[in-house]
Amino acid sequence: MCAVCPRIFKCKSFYAWHKIHHQEYLNFVVEISKKFPDKYTMEVHFMPEKQTFVQIVDMATGKIEKVVSLTEIEALSAEDKLALSRNKNLFIVTHRLEPIVKIELKKTVISAPIQFMESAPKEEEPIEEVTPLPINPEKSKPKRTPKN
Repeated sequence: MCAVCPRIFKCKSFYAWHKIHHQEYLNFVVEISKKFPDKYTMEVHFMPEKQTFVQIVDMATGKIEKVVSLTEIEALSAEDKLALSRNKNLFIVTHRLEPIVKIELKKTVISAPIQFMESAPKEEEPIEEVTPLPINPEKSKPKRTPKN
């Protein structure tokens, strides 16, 4: 349901879920838009995440290898940090943009009245009258007279 929700970009629950299941969500949205191309349009928006990240860029190719959080880098051992920095440039980044794919039902303008096929009238079944059961009047109890 998040794929069509208008509040998707402000929803904190979706953001937390998306961090874990982003590939499943992307597969679902792409599958729906491929299955019904005439009914849905697909939009891509970017959700910013503000945190301290380290962007690792390969010096030979100039391409971004990956973006990891600073806490992940700090958790590495000294040898791993040294191996990570060989032939790489490391840049501190304050935001990371996460692409969010949203699908929207195509809107069509209704220009003429819509007529639905009328179903054949059903034969009316006779209505049986329900007669109420006879009500038995309660018998009154005889009055007791006190003994002297």
